[in-house]
Amino acid sequence: MDFTGRTAIVTGGAKGIGRGCCELLAQNGANVVIADMNLEGAKEVEAALCEKGLSAKAVQVNVKSVADVRNMVKTAAGMFGSVDILINNAGILHTTPIEDVTEEEWDNIVDINLKSVFFATQAVLPYMREKQYGKVLNLSSLAGRNGGIANGLGYSATKAGIIGLTRGFASRLAKDGINVNAIAPGSTDTGILDTLPQEKIDDLVSKIPLGRFGKTEEIANVAVFLCSDEAAFVTGAVVDVNGGMYFG
Repeated sequence: MDFTGRTAIVTGGAKGIGRGCCELLAQNGANVVIADMNLEGAKEVEAALCEKGLSAKAVQVNVKSVADVRNMVKTAAGMFGSVDILINNAGILHTTPIEDVTEEEWDNIVDINLKSVFFATQAVLPYMREKQYGKVLNLSSLAGRNGGIANGLGYSATKAGIIGLTRGFASRLAKDGINVNAIAPGSTDTGILDTLPQEKIDDLVSKIPLGRFGKTEEIANVAVFLCSDEAAFVTGAVVDVNGGMYFG
């Protein structure tokens, strides 16, 4: 894969799958914008990549804010000339039982996990349409496929919504030379699992046919491939990367 001359924004790029995507994109020549609420963490990734002679810049963004998202895209284009790739990775998990979910919690997870995907994609369209080229990759989840196992329904609903957005964007933007795809990871060894009690983690592992959690680099490999020219004839796809937990 060769991303020389391409500029990529990765939301939630300071850790986990997002960081893995940033590293792989940069290693293959992309200018990478590490967009995260955690600016210190994003700067750590920037420093690690720049130390290797790679092109990276940290940008702080609150993906709940449409104004922040638009500024993120404008900043990235100002630094590197345009935006060619967007990976909508930012997201949060919740495990609140149905009876205990509040309106505030529901709105928060919808804003972070789903609203941000729509408005970040909207914001990059002028740059991609101008070049008649673009790649958008959305992070859904196994929970968006099957309703979830250990997570709350707000998480499942937002990740299912991402699948709908992916297919809707793909059909509408194909004429503009823009590929839009998603991946649906299963349980992956990232910090997000730290919010789960050990008994739930053990139960999750027991349900994975391959017998282990996915690794962040394994998820990033598929995500970045879908952003490459090698996947130029793929759009509207949702690729399951979950150790055999779901066959879609």
